[in-house]
Amino acid sequence: MQEQKYTDVLKIKDAVARAKENGMDISEYTLRRAIRSGQLPCRIIGKTYLISWQNLLNWATCADGCDNPSSLAPPVVNCTK
Repeated sequence: MQEQKYTDVLKIKDAVARAKENGMDISEYTLRRAIRSGQLPCRIIGKTYLISWQNLLNWATCADGCDNPSSLAPPVVNCTK
């Protein structure tokens, strides 16, 4: 039986490490910016930010359809569910 290296809820540094292991080059700065802007939901307990791995995957893959607008497309006015 293989030991699980990560849980499904991660601190920011662990989320960055797991993302890199999965081929996603995401920095701590980028994650913190996404959290502050409300794009990436998380739990804040004391000074610790806890991120769901599934939420991180959804955000990184634009699963909700909210993507950065391309320079050729008209800007997206409202990007909510």
